[in-house]
Amino acid sequence: MDPTKELYLKGEYRIADRDGPWKAGQMMRVIAGIPDRETIRTYADVGCNRGGVLASLRAALLEQGFPLSLTAGYDILPFPPDIEKTCPGVEFRQRDFLEDTENFDLVTLNDIIEHVGAPQVFLERIAGRTRYLALHIPLDDRLSVLLSNQYNYRLREVGHLSFWNPATALNLLTAAGLKPLHCRFTPGYLAPSGRERLAQWVSIPVRFLIGAVSPGLAAVTVGGFSLAVLCRGKRP
Repeated sequence: MDPTKELYLKGEYRIADRDGPWKAGQMMRVIAGIPDRETIRTYADVGCNRGGVLASLRAALLEQGFPLSLTAGYDILPFPPDIEKTCPGVEFRQRDFLEDTENFDLVTLNDIIEHVGAPQVFLERIAGRTRYLALHIPLDDRLSVLLSNQYNYRLREVGHLSFWNPATALNLLTAAGLKPLHCRFTPGYLAPSGRERLAQWVSIPVRFLIGAVSPGLAAVTVGGFSLAVLCRGKRP
């Protein structure tokens, strides 16, 4: 078995969906750039966890005129027994998306690829099954991680297996056969999970000031920013 998948099956990386509405709002800012939204009828969120981000995204897509007829949530972990009641209108599928064959108009990956052992191969396979792919990507290749030597912590405790900056993240998507259409920085330090520890609160003023001047500079120095990207997939 893939050792990365084994960690997930053990539940070691299971987290709460406390950032669901916030992250959905950030993702919609790039998804709204889809030029032919009237053709987006099938949507899948891969690695949907407890469905918090997915449910919020589905509601936002419908509100903005995306005529969804099918919304599917994929995860290899078992779902909570009441998930279909808390996330109505979503078809939850407990299986590996790559082992399925169904194609979609839109696929989202919300903080997923950093946990994948072979991210380029993973993205190549998804690119062939969707017209549009939207991703939320943490940016761990930054000065603050280097200076504080957080690599082992992020590998063992957070489960991040790859570390990108804005340029290398976009290069990865292009190398996987995707065509990035639009990207924007997301201020994760303002999300609920970004304000839980004292160190996070202390860093907020610094991240705010640098981010106000240049989110890109903040992303590669003090952190607190991720990258949301909309890509064109390989499906016509």
